[in-house]
Amino acid sequence: MKLSECIDLYLSYISDKSPNTLKNYKTDLKQFQQIVGDREVNLISKTDIAKFRMVLQSKKRKSSTIARKLASLNSFFEYLIDLEVLNSSPITKSHRPKVSQRIPPSLTHDEIKRILNATRTLTEKVVVVLMLTTGLRSSELIGITRENIYIEQDGKVFSINSVKGLTVKGEDIIYIRVLGKGGKEREVPITGEPMELFVQYLEMNTGERVFPFSYHSLWRMITKIGKRAKVQLHPHKLRHTAATMALQSGAELRIIQELLGHASPLTTARYAKVGQKQLLKATKSLSENIKI
Repeated sequence: MKLSECIDLYLSYISDKSPNTLKNYKTDLKQFQQIVGDREVNLISKTDIAKFRMVLQSKKRKSSTIARKLASLNSFFEYLIDLEVLNSSPITKSHRPKVSQRIPPSLTHDEIKRILNATRTLTEKVVVVLMLTTGLRSSELIGITRENIYIEQDGKVFSINSVKGLTVKGEDIIYIRVLGKGGKEREVPITGEPMELFVQYLEMNTGERVFPFSYHSLWRMITKIGKRAKVQLHPHKLRHTAATMALQSGAELRIIQELLGHASPLTTARYAKVGQKQLLKATKSLSENIKI
């Protein structure tokens, strides 16, 4: 995504701030864009940050003003990391100002209903439903292959590729093996109506890559659905909503962390092992909240 596109998205995200605060953010970010150029945001480097500071210093800007502008930039890049547009910030720890961490808002039940009604194709609906009921990351979703999908029927587990003319029943379970951040592998269960919808999609899309499109295509798809529903929407908001609904449904925090692949790499001791029955209970709770 271009720097200008990301700036516009961020300004929309913070639109509920005071007019003066919003004006300052817009001025700071647009000034940064003018100095470093409107390039792909993932190409912005530490050198660009240094250049921005040097230009401000050459214009005799006060140190407090420069600190504020860097705080605006830091908040902007942290937002892009949260959305998985970037993996890391070009602002180094040595000059990164402290900014408050804003918790991403989750969707209301009414907004979820409007979003599902705004989907126009089976692909759009299955993407939204999967992300809402499993909390998959964008990269995990588009990385799903058929060889990593399994179905449990009558106590037996089969690879989806070994089953012809798949018919699912209410008690069946589909597992998707995904590779999360840090190379951590986990199996995410799907049941009920989301499972039936997913199977319908798999019958229509027989390629090895289940969702054969790019991250940017996924982003555009979801934001367009949001515009139709008149809801500000992006992939991470669906993931955050899944976590919020699971918590509200009574799932323990450690189960949600296992489901979403959120184990901290800084923790030396692993979270207590979570069994598939507990994961299944969590995804069932999510499925009951989503009326397709």
